Amino acid sequence: MVPIRRALFLPFLLLLAGCASFKPVPMDEIPFKERAQTQERNGIRVTTAVLGRDEAKQAFGVDLAKKQIQPVWLEIENTSDRPYAMLLTATDPNYFSAHEAAYGSHFRLRPFTNKRIDEHFSTHELDPGVLPHRTTSGFLFTNLKLGTKEVRVRLFGPRRTETFAFYVQVPGFRADSHEVDWEALAAQEFIDYEDEQEFRQVLRDLPCCTTRKDGSGEGDPLNLIIIGSGQEVGQALIRSGWDETETLSWGSAWRTFKAFFGGAYKYSPMSALYLYGRSQDAGYQKARETIHQRNHLRLWVSPLKFRGEHVWVGTITRDIGVYFTTRAWNLTTHAIDPFVDEARGYIAEDFANAQAVQHYGYVSGVGAATKEEPHRNLMMAPWWSDGLRVVIELPEEPTPLEEIGFFYWDWDTTTPEESEEINRRLRELQR
Repeated sequence: MVPIRRALFLPFLLLLAGCASFKPVPMDEIPFKERAQTQERNGIRVTTAVLGRDEAKQAFGVDLAKKQIQPVWLEIENTSDRPYAMLLTATDPNYFSAHEAAYGSHFRLRPFTNKRIDEHFSTHELDPGVLPHRTTSGFLFTNLKLGTKEVRVRLFGPRRTETFAFYVQVPGFRADSHEVDWEALAAQEFIDYEDEQEFRQVLRDLPCCTTRKDGSGEGDPLNLIIIGSGQEVGQALIRSGWDETETLSWGSAWRTFKAFFGGAYKYSPMSALYLYGRSQDAGYQKARETIHQRNHLRLWVSPLKFRGEHVWVGTITRDIGVYFTTRAWNLTTHAIDPFVDEARGYIAEDFANAQAVQHYGYVSGVGAATKEEPHRNLMMAPWWSDGLRVVIELPEEPTPLEEIGFFYWDWDTTTPEESEEINRRLRELQR
C-alpha cells in the first residue's frame, strides 16, 4: 500500500511545483534606466545602470542579493565598421553566468517554475558580441557591491581596444559622506599654494593627530595627504577596491553587531575622530572575512589647495583584532597594527597599482616614535612611526608606474642633509 500512496501523492507534488510563485515585473516597468550613465567614443556608445536589491528582485522574481549577485544592465551600440567583443572578466573577474545565477535561485521540488526561471535569466543575458552597426543589451550578473560600484567595460576588436569606466551609485545604500554638507565645505575660504616648497612647509605644520570632539587628546596619526577633487578621490579608492562606510543607523548597528560575532560586513560604520572641529567627511575600508581585520581610512577636506586642486588630510591604520576596554561605550575596540607606517605604505602601493598616482612623496609632521617609546592614541593603544606623511597627487588619466613623478621632500633619514642629498640624486636620474 505504501508504494501506491506515494504514487498517488507524486502528481500532487508536481502540481504544487508548477504553481510556485515566480512573477518577475516587466523590465520596462522598472525605472532603472532613468538613472543610466552613458559614455561615447570612437563610434561606440555604452550605457549602464546597476540594479538595487528591490529592483533586482522585481526584474528577476527572486532575491539575488541574498545570493550576493547583482545584475548590471548594459547597452552597447556600435556605429563603427569594426566588430567588437566585450571582455566580461574586465567588469567582474568572478561574474556569474546566467544559468549559474538562475540555478542558484531555484525552488525545491518545483521543476516547472525552475524551467521558467532558467528561461527568464537566459532571455535577459548580455550577448558580449557587438557587430558593426548593431546594438546589444542585457544583464551581466556580477558580485554584489553596495555604495559606489565601478562598472568597467572593455571591448576589443581588430587592432583596437576601447575601455569605459563608470562609477555608479547603487540604490539602497547611504554612505557616511552623504551626511556631509558639501556645499558649505566648498564655500569655505581656501588658501591655494602654487609654490611647492611653501606647500611642503604647510603640510609639515599640520596637526600630528586627530582629536576628541572638544579638540583634546591625540588620536590616530594624520599620515595621509591626497590632492584631487572629491570625485577623483572617490573613484581612485573604489578602483583600488575600497568600500565606503555606511551611515550609522539601527540597521547598520545591528549588522555590525552580528558581524562582530562572525560574518562579513564590509561597510561597517566607523567611530568619529575629529579634525578642523568636525568628524571625518568620508570613511573607506578594506575588510577581510571579518570586520575585526581591516584597513581603514578617514578623510577631511582641508582649507588648503595645491595648484587649484583640493587637499584632503587623512589617517590610515590597520585593524588586526579586537579587545575589551572600559574606554569604549560598548566595552570593545579594535586593536591596530602599532607600526602605522605599514598601512601608510599600503595605500600608496594600492593607488600606484590602480594607476591613480601622478606624483607622490613624503613630508614630516606626524612625529617620530619608536617601539620602545611609542605614541598612544585615545584608547591608549601604542603606535610608532618614522614620523612621515605620504602625499599622493591624483592624475586626470590613469598613470603607469614608470611615469609616476615624485615630490622630492622628506625621507626617513637621520639628518635633513641626507634627505637633500637623496633628492639631488633623484632629480639627476629623472633628467
